[in-house]
Formats: sequence, C-alpha cells, structure tokens
Amino acid sequence: MTRSAPAVARDIGALHDRFAADDALRPIGLGGVLLGSGVLAELPGVVADVRRAEGDVVVLADLRPMTVKSDVLGLIDARRADVGDEDFHPHADAETIDAAVAATDGAGVVVSVGSGTVTDIGKAVCARLDVPHVVVQTAASVNGFADGESVLLVDGVKRTTTTRWPDRLVVDTDVLADAPLALNQAGLGDLLATYTAPADWLLARFVEQDGSYAQAVVDLAREHVDAAVEAAPGIRAAERGALEDLAAALTLSGVSMGVAGRTAPGSGMEHTVSHLLEMADPASTALHGAKVGILSVLAALLWERVREAAPAGTLRLPDAASMEGRVRDAFAAVDQGGAMGEECWSDYARKLARWKAMPDVVGGWAAFDAEVGPLLAPAERLAGALAAAGAPLRLSELGIDAGIARWALLHCHLMRDRFTVADLAFLLGIWEAGDVEALLDDAARIGVGL
Repeated sequence: MTRSAPAVARDIGALHDRFAADDALRPIGLGGVLLGSGVLAELPGVVADVRRAEGDVVVLADLRPMTVKSDVLGLIDARRADVGDEDFHPHADAETIDAAVAATDGAGVVVSVGSGTVTDIGKAVCARLDVPHVVVQTAASVNGFADGESVLLVDGVKRTTTTRWPDRLVVDTDVLADAPLALNQAGLGDLLATYTAPADWLLARFVEQDGSYAQAVVDLAREHVDAAVEAAPGIRAAERGALEDLAAALTLSGVSMGVAGRTAPGSGMEHTVSHLLEMADPASTALHGAKVGILSVLAALLWERVREAAPAGTLRLPDAASMEGRVRDAFAAVDQGGAMGEECWSDYARKLARWKAMPDVVGGWAAFDAEVGPLLAPAERLAGALAAAGAPLRLSELGIDAGIARWALLHCHLMRDRFTVADLAFLLGIWEAGDVEALLDDAARIGVGL
C-alpha cells in the first residue's frame, strides 16, 4: 500500500536507504522529522538527544511576538539570541549572520524558531560554529526548512550557499494552523515551482549547461505535490490534514534539494524573478512563496511559448562584450555602485562561456520535448490552485510595483550561472520587453500577473 506524504516525510531512514547507492547524490544530512499534531511537546527530548554536553541551549528567533516562541521557551531551559530589528524582517546577510554567531557562541545546540529566513540564518550559524541545529517550523511557508542550503545575500545578490542540514525538524500542525494564513498560502506558492523548476533543470542538461539532473530527485520533489495542490481549499480553511500534506510535500521538496546539492529541483526561472524583486526592493514585506506561486504561472506560460517556438527557431549566441554591458546596465538600475552588476556578471559569464559548446538544440528538440512535457503543468492548473487556497494572484496584491516586476522578468536570466527557460527564450529571440508584455497579457486572461 502506498504510504501517505506525512509518513514518507517522517521516515528519514527509508529516505537515506533510497538514495544511499547513488554516489552522484549527497547523503541526507537531516537527522529526523517530527510531523503532526502536538509534536512540539516532544521538543525537550529532541534537544536532549542532539545537544552537546558542554554548551548551552540557545533559541534563535526574530523579535516578532509568537505564541510558539513562548511555548518553546516554556518547554526548554534556554537563553535567547534575537536576529533582525523591531520590523521583524531579518535579512540573511553577512552582518546579520556575524551578529547571530556572536550571540550564539557557546551553544551546545541552537533551536531556531521562525520563518525560512530565520532558519537560513540558523543553518549558516550552526555551520560556522559546528553545533547541532533543531528547527521548529512555525508555518508551512517555504521548502527550505529541511535542506542543507541557505539563501544568503552576497553584495546585495541572493545566492544559494551550502550551510548545514538541520539535525531535527519539528513541524507541529497545530502551530501551522495558528500561523497567519498568508504564510501557508505562500508555502503552496513555493511548492508550485516543482511544476516548472525541474523542467528548467532538465533543459540545462539538454543544452549541456549542467549535467547534474537526477530523475530520482525530481521524483522525490514531486512525490506528493499533487496531493498538496488538491488539498488547497483545506489550506485556506487551516485544516490540519491539508496542512500536514502541505508541510510533508515541502519537506520532501527540501530534502530533494539537499540530496541534489542545489536548489534546482524546486527553483528555476520563477525563483530568479522572485530574487530580483527582493534585490530591487529589500524593504518589501512580500512573502517569497507568494511571489513564487504567481511567477510559477508565468514560467509555465513561458514554457508553452518556448515549446511552440523552438522546433522552427534559430538560436542567437551573443558575444561576451555585449552581454557584459547588458548585465551591468540591467543591475545599475537598482545598484549604481556596481557591486550587484559585478556579482551577477561573474556568474553569467561562466554560463555564457559554456554556450560555445551548446548542441543542436533545434534538431534535438522533438526528443527533448517528449521528455520535458510530463514535468510541466498547465498554467491554468497552477492558477486554480492559488485561487482555491485564497492566495494572491497578482503581484500588485503583494505591494510590488509593476515597473519593478517588468524589470525583474526581463532580466531574470542575467542574474546567475543557472540556465532556465528564460535563457532559452532569450536565445530564441522571444524574451525582450515586448515579449514580456505579451506574456503578461496571456496571464491576465487567466486572472494572474501584475
């Protein structure tokens, strides 16, 4: 009998065994998952199990008032280490991480309580100090709680950095049900990227930009996404069962990224656009997953356009000089000092250099298209899931300026080394300002977009 998503997510031992024989993949470093109603009560035993005898228990959190933070401090004898400021929006930059390392010095275990950003900071801190890490997840908001990576700010640019797997992940569905609805809706949005990002990863292998694609990892990432999508109305109603399905699917997605050693199983074009939005407006409070959900719909629409254009298309391979100017000019719009443009060009230049060895994309398209098709989902289905959960369908609902959104869409392929559908659209000559507008017009017809 097929096990449920929660059962698979909890059985870390079985997941270890599932990938142990593949030397191309990283071993799972996640020590265990507690998932279900009331599991927070088991926190004292979890902490005692992983704690080093010579250190303190330190609770790492931001300053926002949270019942669960009080519950955690009531369950365990710990000192606090706060990150961020009174606005409750810490950034995972070098200054914040340095301060958190200083505040947690002497810890025998760090218990992070809070958002995906707090967890990313916790993973970076525990990697630096080499101490155990227990993650108490306060919402089903992103898929990054369960992996060994952190999204950090480097010269203002979002970069995925290997840090440290959590030793334990504690996901109490009673806590999730008490979280603001927008956070759990954002988790569904983040999960929708698994209908577009794996296609980008496969595309990168096809054009010989990245040979790391692993079908077994994609299968894990997608294993229970359909069930979570079908439970979207229950997410809106804060039903424990729906939230458990959502959290389990997000956990498996996170594990898949950790096994792959990269975020590619759950992060493609839609995430690069989201990261650019965050880089352009660091003060924005728009939730990452809420943006990703809307952008996944747009990525699905771009995939439809690329699949239509590629069989008869012609690739234009640009020269390095023109592209360096394009990259630097694009990021000068949000960072006149040039550090952001320098960081992005250093990554983009490596991708550009590999294009010289690109195979016959058009000639081999039919075989590739047959392989990539099953990884994708219709844009209408993704939009329908967001609507069923009551999640935002337009970036303006998140306070995002339409001009910044257009800028991020147009320039998303210039940000990093990774090859996505936006790169191929650019090479096919169908990703200029007018093409972005046409895509947004298509999205508007299904109620999604700006």
